[in-house]
Amino acid sequence: MRFMQPLTLLLASAGLAPVIPSASESPKSDDLILIQKGTLPVIISAPHGGRMKVPGVPERLGRGIAKFQTVLDAQTAEIAEAFARDLEDELKGKPWLVVARFDRRYIDANRSAAEAYESEKAKPLYDAYHAALAEACRAVKKKFGRGLLMDIHGQGEFQEAICRGTRNGKSVALLKDRDGWSALTGKRSILGHLQRNGYKVLPSCEADAATREPAKFDGGYIIDTYGCQSGYAIDAIQLEFGTNLRDKEKGRYTQTARDLAAAVAVFYEDYLKDGK
Repeated sequence: MRFMQPLTLLLASAGLAPVIPSASESPKSDDLILIQKGTLPVIISAPHGGRMKVPGVPERLGRGIAKFQTVLDAQTAEIAEAFARDLEDELKGKPWLVVARFDRRYIDANRSAAEAYESEKAKPLYDAYHAALAEACRAVKKKFGRGLLMDIHGQGEFQEAICRGTRNGKSVALLKDRDGWSALTGKRSILGHLQRNGYKVLPSCEADAATREPAKFDGGYIIDTYGCQSGYAIDAIQLEFGTNLRDKEKGRYTQTARDLAAAVAVFYEDYLKDGK
């Protein structure tokens, strides 16, 4: 595996895995979050694919939290990193990238702070993840006037499908207002391109614009916070990849990442390249 050139992922030396602090040390964002600054108006987030323990932080119990989850979205971190590399090859520029290395059992970065962690020692990591996303959104807005954030997740209910999450259009309202619904579902859209190339998309890109997104997968805290309805002026899509599209043994996740990069490259030419 060739490594990205992240901003804050602490490496012992080139080509080595991140240093894991001992249990006696406080967790550091440099160890447990991969952050890459970008040159493109594209931001990639993957909050649930991490596998690392957080030293000194107990696993969350979730008392009083509705829809509490600690399940790993397997291979979503790997998809995000491969997607970022492939997109750089396609567009000759770097997307912004924020990937959680910490396990969701300790911190859920796709929740509000009140629901994301139960130990104050986890707070710096949660804050660092969201500070990186906020910085990316501000930088993209300032430079390009528009941008797209893609929040990468996994689901097992529709194993061969990609579920679209935009809060039923709210998190991509600027894109829709500027370029019409076809920018989300048309043949030159990301999901439209994927569907035309054999992927199952829910809701189907051929469905009426009023068709509701799957309720369990229509978006979470990240797109609520950074989508255009929040004031950042960045359109945001949550992409929930089915289990089979993330398969590691067959190398399926690498193909999914390549196909996603190709789809974003098509979208970029029509909807992002000209910026303001």
